[in-house]
Amino acid sequence: MSRIAELETMLDERPDDPFLIYALAREYQKEPAGTMQALLMFEHLVNHHPDYIATYYHYAKMLYGIGNQPEAIRLLELGIERGLAAKDMHAVSEMKGMLMGWGSDEDA
Repeated sequence: MSRIAELETMLDERPDDPFLIYALAREYQKEPAGTMQALLMFEHLVNHHPDYIATYYHYAKMLYGIGNQPEAIRLLELGIERGLAAKDMHAVSEMKGMLMGWGSDEDA
């Protein structure tokens, strides 16, 4: 059984578990045909589990990579706010670093 199939089975049993949704989105991200499914799952997490902080980094990175830079930046800024509120300084640091890196891309 593939990792995606395993996670989907677990998600069937616990459909509102943010970790399972996140893990499945990350697996779909690895599949060439899984982009849309990953995007939908990340969007679900932002809308229904906004305090699942890891979502913002990976969702923003994915959006940036497919050319939606304004939305990616908006998501990172929101993720930084949520991360600060949750006192998740590691996640905040990673998101700030990504934003700074993108800023240097624009300057080049």
